[in-house]
Amino acid sequence: MKIGFIINPVAGMGGRVGLKGTDGLADLAAQLGGKPVSLKRAEEALLNIKDMENEIVFLTCSGKMGEKVLRNTPFRYQVIYQTPEMTTAEDTKKAARKMLDCDLILFSGGDGTACDIVSAIGKQVPILGIPAGVKIFSPVFCITPRECGRIVSSFLETAVKDVLDIDEEAYRNNELSVRIKGEALVPVSSAVQGGKEVSSAVDAKRDIAERIFDDFRVEGKDVLYIIGPGTTTMEVKNRFGIDGTLLGVDAVVNGKMVQKDACERHLLKAIKNCHGKVVIFVSPIGSQGFIFGRGNQQISPEVIKQADEIKVIASPDKLESTPTLHIDTGDLELDNKLRGHIKVQSGYHDFAMMKVV
Repeated sequence: MKIGFIINPVAGMGGRVGLKGTDGLADLAAQLGGKPVSLKRAEEALLNIKDMENEIVFLTCSGKMGEKVLRNTPFRYQVIYQTPEMTTAEDTKKAARKMLDCDLILFSGGDGTACDIVSAIGKQVPILGIPAGVKIFSPVFCITPRECGRIVSSFLETAVKDVLDIDEEAYRNNELSVRIKGEALVPVSSAVQGGKEVSSAVDAKRDIAERIFDDFRVEGKDVLYIIGPGTTTMEVKNRFGIDGTLLGVDAVVNGKMVQKDACERHLLKAIKNCHGKVVIFVSPIGSQGFIFGRGNQQISPEVIKQADEIKVIASPDKLESTPTLHIDTGDLELDNKLRGHIKVQSGYHDFAMMKVV
């Protein structure tokens, strides 16, 4: 089996520092303290491909676009593209075009990386994404890096899936514009995530927000509320009367915003200054079901570990299309601790028990 292997070395660097994407902003992400994540997640995926060391040959790029990770695995590989010091989207496209005789192209990145590969090879070769970007809306990614290893070991058939991406500049300005950028052949597996769906149940979201605000008035003194991105959580921000961000993370104490569009560093500082409980509000991505690790990386494992309570909120129609919830924080021990069942508030008086896997 011949597998193409490409890493976007800057993918995901903007997540914890609140940039909501890294396209064209890798230098700024680094200046703000963003760390590379795609190589580590790629290695995690490869080390979970079991008992196929003698059956797989990887075709890859030199250095940080592939070879650096493959050196740490038992797999055979051949470098077929020389990576320059500064990489761009063109390097991903050029490398992908050299992998047309592969049975699969495995890549580590986000939606932008998926778009680059599909723009270069179309549906000529199946692709599978290791989730490492900030935005991961396309149904071409496995749920976690560990799942990627299982899929590579076992997939038998492929299906055509849409490749999605958003306008990052609009995204940074609080606007969500998701567009189909192409189609890809993707392994059929329950471990491949679904595409993003948008819930429109306005009344249910307002009921949820009203309940949260009423609870705040009763027991919210000195509580730090860390409120994640999304339209459901935006209703909560609106009910508090704060000028919150639709697609960012905001921190609120005593009904007042203490940090708008917070990055990980801001949240850890707010926690340090907090004299009461720390409560995190998140809403799952529709259909995909991720509550941590997709579009809200600012709420990092270090932030989650210091929270007293995690509250998940979602309208009934979103829950109907989201059979299970997922977590992919990048901290396996934390992910395992959070798995199980969690109560999801779906109305003023309504709750549902959801399984987190």
